[in-house]
Amino acid sequence: MAFEAKNIIVGAAPLFLSKKDSTESSYATVLPEGSNVTANTSIYDPATRELTGALGTAYANVGYTNNGLQITYNPTYGSVTVDQLLDTAKLFKESMEVMLATEFTEATLENVLKVFGQGASTLSNDALGLEAGALGQEPTERQLIAVGLAPRSAANKKRERVYYARRVLSVQQSQFTLARNNPTVFPVTFRLLPDAAYAGAEYGKIIDRLIEA
Repeated sequence: MAFEAKNIIVGAAPLFLSKKDSTESSYATVLPEGSNVTANTSIYDPATRELTGALGTAYANVGYTNNGLQITYNPTYGSVTVDQLLDTAKLFKESMEVMLATEFTEATLENVLKVFGQGASTLSNDALGLEAGALGQEPTERQLIAVGLAPRSAANKKRERVYYARRVLSVQQSQFTLARNNPTVFPVTFRLLPDAAYAGAEYGKIIDRLIEA
């Protein structure tokens, strides 16, 4: 419905990343829907600042973030030109790129590991190795969940919006500064990769949930 102020959403979202590589078979079933969630109940517990139930076991809160969450949906279209027209006669999608960017502000080694896109094995005994990688080594993929506000329902009941990405990789340069009078933030840009097993929702989902019966 147009001209509804309750359709305007404002506010940042808590951000969670899977604790292990999302290519592990066990993570395919830890989704923010179905048996992993309770009807009319938020999947985010503000008291513990963690996800509820099985989600809380599989995902870790990255803590404070800066500048919210920026999602970029970037299709590339090819064109067909014909003699009889001065412009393109038809467009077709020829490639696709979905990105998600934010800034971590908590400088834990676990967060630095995720910004650098490294596997959990590089972190041990309070030391993070700066991994070079090896020829043929596969990058570490993670699943991502963000829980934000959603437009209110027709009955003016409270809802939440869950952003879920099946496969994310940290793919761009991350530059952070140790400064005298400014906080150190860790910018990270995740590339979303599709999973062909989920037709029509290959990258993930955006789910609006009623959390007030």
